[in-house]
Amino acid sequence: MNMMQVIRTRKTCREFTDEPVTKEQIQTILEAANAAPIGMHDYEAIEISVITDRAKIDRIDALAGANAGRMGTGPTYKAPVLILLSGEESGIERGTAYCNAAGIIENMALAATDLGLGSGYILGVIKALQSHPELFAELGVDDGYVPVSAMTLGHAADTSLLTEEREPTTSNFVTRFIE
Repeated sequence: MNMMQVIRTRKTCREFTDEPVTKEQIQTILEAANAAPIGMHDYEAIEISVITDRAKIDRIDALAGANAGRMGTGPTYKAPVLILLSGEESGIERGTAYCNAAGIIENMALAATDLGLGSGYILGVIKALQSHPELFAELGVDDGYVPVSAMTLGHAADTSLLTEEREPTTSNFVTRFIE
């Protein structure tokens, strides 16, 4: 796919198969993450945790509650991979941790689409981990970091999600040209 096809095809996946994501696919996703623009090139301000431990993912879902995701599955939608981004606490106040995380997640989601994988930018996990620091501590993230963003990753149950492009448009958002 060319870049605009990847962008128009990328959608949030909310139903995954049990097929595992390969280490090579995860490596490609992490390469995309590391190519994201980061404020002031401060790469140490973000930590990435790749979680494939089903028990840990299910525990996060249980703490977040079924209402944190559609279809009663919890915020991870039973994805086989959960990628958590944690940012330095000082970056929370300035907002840079969230800005950096947004660019990283989108790069990873676009790479996932290009690989034929489903993904989703999710919030319920962050709320659960912020409310349950004991579980966040179990993930081994360094002190001074807090959860800021997360992405699900896996094989989409509905493969048409990965092939049907949105119609090209410039009218979804109100746009003003100030000239």
